[in-house]
Amino acid sequence: MAGNFWKPMVGCALAALLILIDVRLEAARGQKGKGYAGSEVCQSCHQETFSRFQRHDPHWKIMEESKASLGLWGCEACHGPGKEHADTGDPGAILSFIKASGLDRSEACLKCHSKEKELFQFSRSEHKLTSVACNDCHQIHSSRPLARLLKTEQVELCISCHQEVKGKFYLPSRHKVLEGALKCTDCHAPHGSRTRASLKKWNKFNDDVCFECHAEKRGPWVFEHLAVKTEGCMVCHEPHGSPNRFMLVRRDVRRMCIECHGAVHFSPASCINCHSQIHGSNFSRRFFQ
Repeated sequence: MAGNFWKPMVGCALAALLILIDVRLEAARGQKGKGYAGSEVCQSCHQETFSRFQRHDPHWKIMEESKASLGLWGCEACHGPGKEHADTGDPGAILSFIKASGLDRSEACLKCHSKEKELFQFSRSEHKLTSVACNDCHQIHSSRPLARLLKTEQVELCISCHQEVKGKFYLPSRHKVLEGALKCTDCHAPHGSRTRASLKKWNKFNDDVCFECHAEKRGPWVFEHLAVKTEGCMVCHEPHGSPNRFMLVRRDVRRMCIECHGAVHFSPASCINCHSQIHGSNFSRRFFQ
């Protein structure tokens, strides 16, 4: 009885598999008629590249999953139709991820990746607007891929371009990025965001990202420090690093305070010796406690 029960189901599954194979082959034949040569032709000339394109690379799945009717199968999923390139040897007849513009290279990647949540604002990102393409940071063919197919470790990759930021991480008071305590993407969205500096969290002054770690400074407070409320954290702090303690923008706390408050009274000591709750208070309008 049990055997008789399973026979129709097995037969249906085999029939469905044969139909799927036939559909994929038909799609592949249709694509080759539209200028697609097939990955086997690519491999015959580009064996070294092909050999590095191993099965543990997540891009390898396009070599096995036939989506040829959409132009998303094999080498030509990224490089475009290759028949003319194979027939003539003309390097301009196919998309080169070395010579093509940043826009064209990124568009090739976005054919598959555009629906990913973190990429939906890539079109407005600083990287795209300055012609930084996906493969400037990510590998396409990799025998030993890093996380997210990055070309090197994330922090090293970021500071290879952002040298002006790298120097700040060597200052006495700093976010310990080079030590591995933080990484750039803890604060920044490299694929674009609505904020300046591509910060991940957003409010009027881009300070939500600060409060991810410094939640005790957030409030809400009964007595708000208006500098924090109206201008944000960076009116007093350098976000990457500073020669001053607490990553302050001025060496002397008192001098920084009187830039906004003037010399209300003379004090030889630091303002925060008395006004200790400088970010906000629930008890004192002068931030004494």
